[in-house]
Amino acid sequence: MSVITPQEDEACAGDGDGDEDGEGPWPGDSAGEQGLPDVSLSRGRRAARFLTQRKVIAWGIFGLALIIYSIFLGIPYATDDLLIWITAALFCACMSDLSRWRQGLIRDWLPLYAVLAVYSLLRGYAGHLLFSAHWSPQLRFDEWIALGIAPTVRLQRAFFNPANLHVWDYAAWITYMTHFFASFIIAAVLWVKDHDRFRRFVALFVGLTFAGYITYVLYPAMPPWMVSANGYMEPLARTIPIMWNHVGIHGAAAVFEGNSTFDNDVAAVPSLHTAYPLLICLFFWGKAKPWLRVVLATYVVAMAATLVYTGEHFVFDIVLGWGYAIVTFIVGSKILNWWSARHHSKVSRPERSPAQVTPPLESPEPVGSP
Repeated sequence: MSVITPQEDEACAGDGDGDEDGEGPWPGDSAGEQGLPDVSLSRGRRAARFLTQRKVIAWGIFGLALIIYSIFLGIPYATDDLLIWITAALFCACMSDLSRWRQGLIRDWLPLYAVLAVYSLLRGYAGHLLFSAHWSPQLRFDEWIALGIAPTVRLQRAFFNPANLHVWDYAAWITYMTHFFASFIIAAVLWVKDHDRFRRFVALFVGLTFAGYITYVLYPAMPPWMVSANGYMEPLARTIPIMWNHVGIHGAAAVFEGNSTFDNDVAAVPSLHTAYPLLICLFFWGKAKPWLRVVLATYVVAMAATLVYTGEHFVFDIVLGWGYAIVTFIVGSKILNWWSARHHSKVSRPERSPAQVTPPLESPEPVGSP
């Protein structure tokens, strides 16, 4: 019987990296089998670093272009301009997978662009009135809730002076302008982060938009500043163009002074300006954290107060806009849930070929039968 010395035992045990015969690793294994993952990892890191740098450069170019555009041509506020910039932003966000951007642009965004373009044309066409523009029900409602004097008149008497603009005038102006881009930015973020919710949001947004359009055709209505300009109520200022002129962007002011081909000044009932914030609030409320719920609710209230203060809408328009948003969210969600359940049931229920169909069992013959 041979005796194994501790030195021989240690040599036979090795470091555990050898094969079953007790042989140690072949020379170059660390540069071979162990080296390949290192090379792959290094390549992966370089590729990730390259994509990150490409994204940073793309976003830098985007930001610089937006700043130059805003300085020389003004802040993009028209829907078509905004959609072009959002398309460019999506391009920057998809630098790591441009095929996703190409497919998504055709599948998701071009149909939305087409719908919004049609809506813009129809909204301008709604200015060719089938019926006379209404103002009395809205004004009477506002005077009733404010004890004889419309809330817009009270607010402008107390707080607005065109010769001495205050911080709340700028706050109201900024809040008002968020209407033109907030929904599109939300849609873009959802498209990148959560495509299923993007599709739901866009469906509800488009449904609410066209519900408003139908009402504009059937019930053209004057906003407070127009009612005042026609002498039906006390003098009011339309503060939004005043603010644009004050900051020196006169082209934007012209849009709000009736110089836009596709603008419709009698599309006031319902107020989509206030319907969209409530739709956004309802859409995100269920999964929102407490601080985000505060932001959502504050935006709804701030937009409503802004619209009354600036002379853009009666309280009547705002209440009706909230009603449209609530109905659109409830009914639209039910329809979308039904459609989603129907689609998933079709996907999860595979069709069975005739060979897979189990024939019915025959009843056994009784024992002793002939």
